[in-house]
Amino acid sequence: MTGLARPAVLDTLQNAALAADAEEKRFRAEVAAGIETREAARRHAFRRYAFLKALVAADAAAPDREASRAAQASAAAGEFEWEEIDGARRTVIDALRPLADAVHDARLEGQGAEAGERVLAAFAAFEAWHEAERGRPFAEVFDRYVQETPLVDF
Repeated sequence: MTGLARPAVLDTLQNAALAADAEEKRFRAEVAAGIETREAARRHAFRRYAFLKALVAADAAAPDREASRAAQASAAAGEFEWEEIDGARRTVIDALRPLADAVHDARLEGQGAEAGERVLAAFAAFEAWHEAERGRPFAEVFDRYVQETPLVDF
């Protein structure tokens, strides 16, 4: 096709193809961001559930408030995978005390809606404290980086 001019229709179709490609890429990025947001929300919701479930289980056998606090502190440390409680960790455990008390009181009161609301309010207050104190959401405490290691067959 030497010497012949390129038909304008090809430019039109090329522009349409490039526009469709750009739209697809934009849409895929939007969907990926939506999936990532929903995945994080799901992960955080299950982590919050598992954490509170561990505190409730720890409180179940406690005969009094002090035993409940100790059992829940131990359960929290276990959930965080803390083998030792240093000063910074002690601050977190101490900040959990109102939540531990709310969990204990809810058990004694019979798990009514009002008691449940107090537990959730105490949990929200702890999460707000944690984010203000540590600079990241509480549920992210459970995010752990695991370095990939190569699989070697011998």
